[in-house]
Amino acid sequence: LDLGSGALIDTSQFGLAREPMVQDGVRAGADVVTVSGDKLLGGPQAGIMVGKRSAIERIRKHPLARALRADKLTLAALEATLTHYARGEAATLVPIVRMMALSNAQIRDRCQVLASNLQSWMATQGASLSLIHGESTIGGGALPGETLPTTLLAVACANPNDFARRLRLQPTPIITRIRDGLVLLDLRTVLDDERLLQALVA
Repeated sequence: LDLGSGALIDTSQFGLAREPMVQDGVRAGADVVTVSGDKLLGGPQAGIMVGKRSAIERIRKHPLARALRADKLTLAALEATLTHYARGEAATLVPIVRMMALSNAQIRDRCQVLASNLQSWMATQGASLSLIHGESTIGGGALPGETLPTTLLAVACANPNDFARRLRLQPTPIITRIRDGLVLLDLRTVLDDERLLQALVA
């Protein structure tokens, strides 16, 4: 059974559609369940097989298993990711899960702090900053078309395309989107607000 996404937690708890979970496939009696190590699992890019010992042993003995095996760095990253799930830490320490778990109220509070720190500086640059309602696009290969409500930092400036380009060229690139002449930043996908503040001022 190929689930693809690698979900280990019920995504409906975040207000999203329920993506089939690895546990569902195992409970349904599939001999082997294949999932992705990245996507909703939030670990390194890898293919994962879970299932009955007899089936997994046959796969491990196949000549292709050696050619396609994951390297030590991938295995180490996967172990660290799975450990967070086992300890119940995924919602705070696995980035994709943390992003899905954030409420709009939490994001709005962070936006307000950033906006208060940036307003006077923005004015010196001939730009202004406001908070507007928006949607975070969650779906892709998994949860296609799914979104969550968010609060966006909206920058009004003379040249939005140039402003967005300069943000992309930062040492840690900042990816924005432009809508109605505004440069929009979604803090759902920002892990470090202080670094974002420094990059904007730079």
